[in-house]
Amino acid sequence: MKREIAVVGIIAGLVLGFGLGWFIPSLLVERPSGSLLSQIKARGSIIIGTSSDWPPFEIYNVTTEQYEGFDIDLCNLIAAELGVTIEWSDMSFGALIDSCLTGLIDMIAAAMFVTPSRAQQLAFSVGYIRTNMVCVVLENSTITVDSYTDLLGYEVDVLTGSAEMWELDDAGIPYNDYPKADVMATNLVANISQVAFVDEPVFNIWAKIYDFKVVYTVLAEPCALFTRWGEPELMAVINDVILKAYTDGTLDTLIDKWFM
Repeated sequence: MKREIAVVGIIAGLVLGFGLGWFIPSLLVERPSGSLLSQIKARGSIIIGTSSDWPPFEIYNVTTEQYEGFDIDLCNLIAAELGVTIEWSDMSFGALIDSCLTGLIDMIAAAMFVTPSRAQQLAFSVGYIRTNMVCVVLENSTITVDSYTDLLGYEVDVLTGSAEMWELDDAGIPYNDYPKADVMATNLVANISQVAFVDEPVFNIWAKIYDFKVVYTVLAEPCALFTRWGEPELMAVINDVILKAYTDGTLDTLIDKWFM
């Protein structure tokens, strides 16, 4: 499993790659008095947007009335480093970027891949995990997929605003998009759709409940946490927590907890 779902691995790659622009230089930037970080500390809480139907990254436990998951635990580490509590803002995945841009939330934690389009809108942390995107069908399905074009003629479901949706856009493949992922699983069971295109860890959770299988796998971009551009103080803390969790084994522990 750790070969398929890996911490975004080599520390030099993280820092020298897209993390370099935030982790090291951001520490040298003059810190504005009205920064988002200072507002969060004055407020005593950080407002984090998520979409809680994407296990094992984030899910709302109706019994305990608490948010749980890999991303949730990672954010708890960040809140502890900041010395604040977390105010969770649960919404559809497609609404997260606009909510962050307009200031309704301070940060996004929703297993969100780093893509050029998202990077144009929001600042992103160093990557903390990398997974696959998978096409999921019923176990008894005869569908075979060797490329996106093989999806033509089938009803394909994706999460609104997801990287999977953009992949199909780029390939010119029609799809049905939904604001919540649980609809896609029930659609497969009811034969309303024939394929669901999701993150592999989501399939692994579904497979414990439904008779599903994977017929096509695509390597995804790293997952990152997102906030607004121009907030280097906050991003420096986020990156520092992620990199420390990588080096001290905390991320490996979280992977064992949520993905094994």
